[in-house]
Amino acid sequence: MLLVPFIFLGASRTFYILLIALLINEIVASVIKIIFPKKRPTSQAYTNLIEKIDTGSFPSLHVSRITLVYLTLVSNTSSISIKIVCVSVVILVILSRIKLKKHYWIDVLGGFVLGLLIWGISQYFF
Repeated sequence: MLLVPFIFLGASRTFYILLIALLINEIVASVIKIIFPKKRPTSQAYTNLIEKIDTGSFPSLHVSRITLVYLTLVSNTSSISIKIVCVSVVILVILSRIKLKKHYWIDVLGGFVLGLLIWGISQYFF
């Protein structure tokens, strides 16, 4: 997942801010999943805390990560083609999570909002 942003951003300040934002995203989403456990459409069993985080449905970590990464790319390019590809990838990931029955719509919406918020905070504070 980090290869694409690194290709576009290189070892720039923006890339390192993205890494920090992704770490924050993982921590926030994991805490939400621990405090408010929600089963996936296709339920999974868990035996420890790491599995509990992984089996939690809300928010979708795939969607929050992809939103965060590709919004960073969109905001750092002037190419309309790249912006269209980035937005398309985010939409495809959202749809795939529903189609594969890994998440409900509220889960992907929550992931999108989480990614959007963390991206906004990273742009404003860093």
